[in-house]
Amino acid sequence: MAASTERFNELYRRFAPAVFRRAKSLLGGDEAEAHDVTQDVFLGYFKLDGKLTGAASPFTVLYQMATYQSVDRLRRRARWHGRLSSLTAEEDAEAPTVQLPSSDGGTVRVEATHDLALLTKGEDEQTLTCAMLYFVEGHTTSEIAETLDISRKTVGRALAAFAERANKRAERFTPKGAA
Repeated sequence: MAASTERFNELYRRFAPAVFRRAKSLLGGDEAEAHDVTQDVFLGYFKLDGKLTGAASPFTVLYQMATYQSVDRLRRRARWHGRLSSLTAEEDAEAPTVQLPSSDGGTVRVEATHDLALLTKGEDEQTLTCAMLYFVEGHTTSEIAETLDISRKTVGRALAAFAERANKRAERFTPKGAA
């Protein structure tokens, strides 16, 4: 037990700042909520320790957990405001066809993340990660493929299918008679 506690403490010392920054950036700078997410991520990781399979590094797992928990929090509190335009993803594109304005790091990025959270309900983890990296973070399909260790074609197909489903979901949120 002491060895696993020491290992956990070492992981926390090494990766908590990065997990916190990830949560804070997705949650619009809310430090208190980012601290909560960080604690939840490490608690969840500690509960899963020993049950995890695969070749993913602890940092990759923690980073993805922070992303999913932050998006889940946004999804729970999000309200549709119609800010998200039609999504398209082109398999051979090096940059997003429709890139949500995320580079300013301000409220526009937070609004884009809120919209994405609303439109991602029920998506699998890989598709959600691809969508976040592509539509919110502005990464290319090549960068996403390299990061997730999958092919560009797989990324393109996941994004195209996601965009189609998201556009159908968005139609339900568009008020009747709105242009």
